[in-house]
Amino acid sequence: MDAIRIVLASMKKADRTYNLINNGDKIALGISGGKDSMALLYALTLYRRFSHIDFEIVPINIDLGFPGYENQEMKAYCQSLGLDLIIADGKSVYEILKEQKRIQNKKILPCSICSRMKKAIINKKAKELNCNKVSFAHHKSDAIETLFLNEIYGGRIATFEPKMFLENEKITFIRPFIYIDEKEIIRLVKEKNIPTFSSHCPNDKKTKREDIKNLILSLNSDYPSSYDNFLTMLNNEDKMDIFFLHEEHKVNDSNLYFKKIVDFCMVLDEKQYIKVPDSVSKKSTHYHLYKDNNLIGILLLSKNERIFKLESVYLEKEKYFIPFVFTLYREISQKVNPISFIYNGHKYKNEAKKMKFVNKKGSLVLEMNPDNLDAYLKKNEFI
Repeated sequence: MDAIRIVLASMKKADRTYNLINNGDKIALGISGGKDSMALLYALTLYRRFSHIDFEIVPINIDLGFPGYENQEMKAYCQSLGLDLIIADGKSVYEILKEQKRIQNKKILPCSICSRMKKAIINKKAKELNCNKVSFAHHKSDAIETLFLNEIYGGRIATFEPKMFLENEKITFIRPFIYIDEKEIIRLVKEKNIPTFSSHCPNDKKTKREDIKNLILSLNSDYPSSYDNFLTMLNNEDKMDIFFLHEEHKVNDSNLYFKKIVDFCMVLDEKQYIKVPDSVSKKSTHYHLYKDNNLIGILLLSKNERIFKLESVYLEKEKYFIPFVFTLYREISQKVNPISFIYNGHKYKNEAKKMKFVNKKGSLVLEMNPDNLDAYLKKNEFI
């Protein structure tokens, strides 16, 4: 089967599954000149006809200031597709990367900084052009590589999302190639003679991602089913069973414990205890407090960077408030620090390795060392 038929069918599947492209969309397409972005440029122009969705494509290339950069041939190809290539000015990026390389004493330019800067530049240009969406050509292979990179170097099970709304920029990121193998993109480029252009990036083929790519190729060679199963895993919600789903955090040495709620039905059951707007419920993390396996407390916690807000609290007895809140505070502060908790205008702050409860007027009400929390709670008989 021709590569283009496989690619378009995979794009249609992604579009239906994640609601990527709609009538009236104006999509800023970030193109580097490499095979992936050039293939997406070509495929999107066909998908616009094939899908009967009325959307606009705005190809954007960034001049990152790399030596040897030029864009005339890329512009000519875009024009052959009936599109005008927009050039975004990012000439300062190369100088910033070189300086960061020197400061961090690295052998190559810092890719993570470059990636963030490129996204920021694309977002800014997209907003200037009144685009409501930004599309990148990340594909199935990229998703699996990112999963491995996060697991090996970041200690987390995560990859990028097929669709993501950026609240601050009020723009949506989409990845129509999410279900497409890199080998199909390579085949498409060859079959349709799609031109590719060098980004002139000095890091080309020298990154950790390249190492991971080779590792996955080796795994797939030895275990042919592994490659497809990695992507299946990212969609296999029913079979997800990892440690954090089973966490039950003890509160002192009592029979109190709390856990984060991920079961939607249990969230619905909360309505008999607390009444909050659906918008508050959806943006909050839900925690339940138990004693001897009986529900005695509910806490809804929202997050904005390092500031956590207690949106709503239900407690069977008022005396459970301090052990519940401060034990939760301690558990979170072990992962995110410094942090602040806010509840009804009161702020719980982490300063000088101590937890402080400060009232609205700033006077100190409670102060303790997190390491001594259990002793404090037991001494004051909150439990």
